[in-house]
Order: sequence, then C-alpha cells, then structure tokens
Amino acid sequence: MAQPPKFRILSPESALRRARPDPSSTPSQSQAPFQSPTTSHSPPTTTTATSSSTPKSTPNPRSSFSPFSRLRNYYSTLPRPFRLAFRTIGAVAPIVPIGLYFSEYVGQLLLVNGPSMTPYLNEDYDIMHTKKDIVLVKMWPGLSAFRWGQRKMRIERGMLVLFPSPGNPDNVAIKRVIGLPGDRITTREPCAKPSQIVPFNHVWVEGDNPKKSLDSNTYGPVSISLISGRVMAVVWPRFRWLNWEEWESGDVDGGRFGEGYLAEVRERVEKGAVELQKPFLI
Repeated sequence: MAQPPKFRILSPESALRRARPDPSSTPSQSQAPFQSPTTSHSPPTTTTATSSSTPKSTPNPRSSFSPFSRLRNYYSTLPRPFRLAFRTIGAVAPIVPIGLYFSEYVGQLLLVNGPSMTPYLNEDYDIMHTKKDIVLVKMWPGLSAFRWGQRKMRIERGMLVLFPSPGNPDNVAIKRVIGLPGDRITTREPCAKPSQIVPFNHVWVEGDNPKKSLDSNTYGPVSISLISGRVMAVVWPRFRWLNWEEWESGDVDGGRFGEGYLAEVRERVEKGAVELQKPFLI
C-alpha cells in the first residue's frame, strides 16, 4: 500500500526564495524566442510602428484664437499712411490725459477777448480788434472748499482772477479784485445801490475799462468758490509778469500806464469797514 505524500512546512524566507525566479534560467533578450517545430515556416506577423508614420499634431498656443493676433494681421494689411496714423495716435494718446490734468489743476494758457481789461490787457484793442493777449493762468481747482485751500489762494486786492461769466457760464471772465469781504464799495452805474458791503466769502471785481465792462456793478459780488485761477503773466505779444502788489501803490507795470493808475477806483474802496465772522452752520 502506497504511503501518502509528506508535506514539509517552509519558513517564509524559504518560500520567498523558491518563488523568486532564477536569473540564470531566464533566456537573454539577445536569444530568439523558442519556436515549436510544429509551427509553419511562414514568418510571424508582427505589428511594429515605423518612424515614417505621421506624428500627431500638438496644439500651438500661439496659433490659437486671439483678438490681438487678428488685429495684428489686419493692421499689417493696411496701407502705409493708415499705419502711420495709427502709430501717431498711439504715441499721442498717453500725453492727452497728462495735458488735461495739467490744464485743470496746474496752469493753462488763455486767449483774452474783449476790451473790459484794456489797457492792462489787450492794450491795442481800440486800434486792432484782432490783436489779443495770451495769458498764463495758475489754476485753483476747488481749493476754496477747504481752509488750507483758502490760505493757498490768498486772494488780494489788485489780483486778476478767473471765474465763470454770470452772463454765460460757458465762458470765462477775467476781472480785477477791487474789494475783499468786509470792504465797503462805492458803486457806479448800473448798480442801484450807492454803496455795498462785500459779504462773507465774496469779492468785488471790476474791469479796468469801466465803460466797456460787465462786472460786480452789474451782477454783484462774486463768490470765492467760483474763482478757478489767477492770471500770472502775459505770454504774448509782450511777455511780462503781473504783480498784483503794484495795485495799491498805483505804479502798475513800472508806471507804463501813467502815474496813479486807476486811483479813483481805489478811492471808492473803504477797507475793512465791517468785521465779518464766519457763519456757524449746523
């Protein structure tokens, strides 16, 4: 009677060694695989990828749709004059905001029209109406709304200031400050009152040519909050700085307009006739 087979219990290490293939028993890659003698002599069919096959096209990020690339292509098809015009616009466009900011908050050049300030401005207006002065204006944008802005403005008698014309707000008027808040002004025609006190936060303005000027004698005192700038100099036709301090002495522009220029205007002003206090606003 045959004896049953005996089983031997192996340790885990021995089991791993037996399960690991022997490298000497594995065929090398250089040896051809064993073929059974019963197989046919026809060569085996294998599917191999050749290098001559067409590679897959990878998406190019530059060739993807982009509005800027289309604009560049369209720009390249334009004629040369049009391309030159677009380049000029591109060079000038960044300068425009800077110029607007400068003219609104720093200074600007203005052309003086009309005879209201002759002979100080447009002195040859009676001879040649087409000859006009170009003045340099220092801008005060909204400074009167702040206390520090009012100190910076420092409006004084004799200054030439800029404000919207009451008759036509689209135009700008240039007049001389005659009276400050608290001054008593002896008015002239067409003002109905013989005299008037300049109220708080207002100034009295007049033109140097009273016969051809619409000023505070017509529309009353002007609010300081409307004043947007001060004339600093005449740029053309003859450059000269305008010194408002000469107004009190009458020696205006080195006495070029005669001794005691507009002395009768200064005599109509009683300085500090009334002491004004800032109103209390709730």
